[in-house]
Amino acid sequence: MSDTSKSTPILVGSAKQLFIDARFIARSREVTLRMNPPAKLGAVLRPERPWEDKSIGFCASVIEHDGSFKLFYRADSHEKGASVCLATSGDGLHWGRPRVGLYEFGGSLDNNIVFRDTDNSEAYRGVGETVVFLDPHGTPEQRFKMIASKGWPDPKTAGLYCHTSPDGVHWTPGPRVLDICPDTANQAAWDRQRGKYVAYIRIWNPLRQVGRVEVDDLLAPWPYTPLGDKAYFIWGRDKIAVSSTEFPVAFGYDAADPVPSDHYNPAVVEYPYAANAYFSFPSPYLHFPEPPVGRFGNDGLLDIQMAVSRDGVTFQRLERAPYIPLGLEGEPDALSNYMAVGMLRVGDYLYQYYGAYDVTHGLPEAQQKLPIGCLAAVQQRLDGFVSADAAWAGGELVTPPLVFTGKRLVLNLNASAMGACQVGLQDAAGSDLPGFTVDDGDILRGNSVAKTVTWKGSSDVSALAGKPVRLRFVMRATKLFAFQFTGE
Repeated sequence: MSDTSKSTPILVGSAKQLFIDARFIARSREVTLRMNPPAKLGAVLRPERPWEDKSIGFCASVIEHDGSFKLFYRADSHEKGASVCLATSGDGLHWGRPRVGLYEFGGSLDNNIVFRDTDNSEAYRGVGETVVFLDPHGTPEQRFKMIASKGWPDPKTAGLYCHTSPDGVHWTPGPRVLDICPDTANQAAWDRQRGKYVAYIRIWNPLRQVGRVEVDDLLAPWPYTPLGDKAYFIWGRDKIAVSSTEFPVAFGYDAADPVPSDHYNPAVVEYPYAANAYFSFPSPYLHFPEPPVGRFGNDGLLDIQMAVSRDGVTFQRLERAPYIPLGLEGEPDALSNYMAVGMLRVGDYLYQYYGAYDVTHGLPEAQQKLPIGCLAAVQQRLDGFVSADAAWAGGELVTPPLVFTGKRLVLNLNASAMGACQVGLQDAAGSDLPGFTVDDGDILRGNSVAKTVTWKGSSDVSALAGKPVRLRFVMRATKLFAFQFTGE
């Protein structure tokens, strides 16, 4: 049993704390951190409209706003290229296409298109690739913002743009904020921990990674140091350069990944239901050999992994296994998956969404059975992404010293039928506190996102508030997701 704690207590206050890394594990025995994949719920939106007659699924984002759920997604058509479309839902599972009435398609305004550019280009007709987010610090007229990659390949116009909207429906085209061109689903959001806007964009170094940009004003040009002659021109020097080492790496492939492979869209979320927790759901892309060894160029498979961070600056993978694996051959998500940005809470569950495809990355359109893609959903328990798992024979976990506020301790845990958990409180030196020992602790069983800890029937820990204490968990066959001291 090792002790990696520091002498300075961790101030947890009354905020919920997640076991997404070793931060809250000073000593342990027969306890392992595990990633918990969600349950697949199947397709929730399929390409069924004329403006979706090529594909849907990529560059999607979900938002809760004014008591309803909004899903923004990219739709591609033969007639007019790409559009940003809006679907709405009351429960996160059943989605409808509202009649927006803004853009003509096929001689009618009866569609759910909320944005489409008029400067169509050879590579990205229409809007290109976008991610929408709700800005809590935006003015009422700019409450919604959209990060859009557009204008390729002209160096004079290509790059990232930031459009704005008061309602997510009526959009005002915004300025070019980055004059180099990171294609794919780039994103930005207001970062609560930083008190700034943070963007996560694709960079190439030399393959696909995730870069990070931090700014005070999202609508002003984003700062970077130009590389001059060392700029990365993957499409040729007559075209716009891609973003590369101008930006720090937040996440990327490493020596443990198969070669050649890299990572696609970042899909970062600053988790809203706990303190200091960020999740990224990138799509690892395993490249098939290029022709003439392989059949097609830039081809391969993609599923979805998960990476975690305490500060949103750098992300690490707890496991390399897929968070959302490919489906069986013949299923809609059999060959390529891309996570949408965001997650929606319904009760004690979280819904996440992903673009699912039964085609590989580089399969030529002429060989595709159009339309391709759908938007699929998965269900995760609240806080359930990572757990500290105790062995069947039993295990133990002790936290570093913590300083809390509140009156009782609440756990998110799953002991199911055969597991058990008891909790003890210790002082900073690791000595048991009278009345709060493990032996005093009542046995916790079952499955709950908010299980109150008691000692001989009492839950009151207010006498210890403000003092350094350690939590000692003695468990058997239990998954421990989170803890929180509350004032209730």
